[in-house]
Amino acid sequence: MTAENTVDVDAVQHLITEALSATGTLPRPTRLAELDGQLRTEILRLIPAVQKRADDAEHRSPEWYALDRVLDRAHDMLRVRLPSTPLAGSIHVGELARRLYALQQSEGGQQ
Repeated sequence: MTAENTVDVDAVQHLITEALSATGTLPRPTRLAELDGQLRTEILRLIPAVQKRADDAEHRSPEWYALDRVLDRAHDMLRVRLPSTPLAGSIHVGELARRLYALQQSEGGQQ
């Protein structure tokens, strides 16, 4: 792994935790926008690795279907813009965090 690809795993886990708890105490709109951007960046970073695993998996095997589903859901969430209301925005970043977590699990081979 090169220096430019190094990721602070603890920071990413904190990001996921904060996003998932966003509906408990609604963050400021500026923080929701930051979370949205950071989660999208991490999702986009992981998609190629998970896509490679899907490409290497036996076509139409259970592993292939699982990876394909994770990728489809991640791509679907990336198409959704951050809502402008605090509650909807919080739910949105929580869902982005779930998609990121699923990608992390798939990248590591834990389906």
